Amino acid sequence: MKLSEHPFIESIGDNERRTEILREVELKQLNDQDPIFEEQSIPDALYLILEGSVAFTKERPDASKQTVNVSHEGSFFGEVGVFTGEPRALGARADGAAVLGRIPKATVSKIVNDAEPVRLILESVVHHLNSTTDHYMNEVMSTEKLTLVGTMMSSILHDFNNPFSIISLAATLLEQRYSDDPKAVSFCKNIHSQISRMTQMANDLAAFSRGDREIKVARVSLDILFKHFQELNAPFFKDRTVELTMHANGAELQGDADKLLRVLQNLINNSKEAIRASESHGTIQVIANDIGDSILLSVRDNGPGIHEAIRANFFEPFVTHGKKGGTGLGTAIIKSIVEAHQGSIDFETNADGTCFNIMLPKNLSIND
Repeated sequence: MKLSEHPFIESIGDNERRTEILREVELKQLNDQDPIFEEQSIPDALYLILEGSVAFTKERPDASKQTVNVSHEGSFFGEVGVFTGEPRALGARADGAAVLGRIPKATVSKIVNDAEPVRLILESVVHHLNSTTDHYMNEVMSTEKLTLVGTMMSSILHDFNNPFSIISLAATLLEQRYSDDPKAVSFCKNIHSQISRMTQMANDLAAFSRGDREIKVARVSLDILFKHFQELNAPFFKDRTVELTMHANGAELQGDADKLLRVLQNLINNSKEAIRASESHGTIQVIANDIGDSILLSVRDNGPGIHEAIRANFFEPFVTHGKKGGTGLGTAIIKSIVEAHQGSIDFETNADGTCFNIMLPKNLSIND
């Protein structure tokens, strides 16, 4: 968008004044995450967004930045502080590449004599207040939901403790009685593993609701991890309607094996359910590749793809589509686990299938 075509500039009715104002506007080219102004800084300008988007942030108690609103091309911001003189209540950062027009405070004073720009400024103030309030309420509701989930999981773990103990004891007794039967011993070991996995899943969910990203770091062989996954899940792939292949290629890394197993479990289960819902034969391929300092872990399926309605916010909590009984927390937990391993996750999807790409460093940077 040209500066002269921005709605705020066009609202200035006097042509001579508009031309004079245009000469005083400074154009700023910004890269992603470039700062525009900091929270509590002294307001000195109004900004017009000519290209891209701008995110407004609030500092959390832990000094991290929480995005509370985003504005896009054609809008403007910074007007409240210019008129009140109060320090900036929020910080502003470029959300991707952006081009802004910076109108100095002194120039803004010349504009306010024109009624139409003043009307736009008042509308913008109301819009920002409404938008920020909506965003804040969504954040609060999400936080309250997570707190409730954490409380529920703690209660469930407490209630399940006795049944799990009884099942484990029964499996131990059966393993001892039929110690000469390899199949019986294998079944009993699987029972122990599944109980341990369910307990860990519940603990992970409770930890996620608390914002706890702690992991137990050890050397992890993906060959062993993949084999363990296949042993745990062999009964669920016996019907051959979904074929699973896993190739670790000797890859190793530092990480938490239990939590990485949880990532695989969730992604593969999602693929399996999507394929079976489409009532077609499917394949799921898990491949680990060593690419220098990192391991690229890919989970690919030939299912119907991720629904377009949830692609943009797929990894956010409580996002789900078409799954009966789904909480919408599984993929959020996955992302949390991957980021706790200092890695990243993204996906490619279409009607012919989905591929998740997880990049994990071989060695973690651990702060003492």
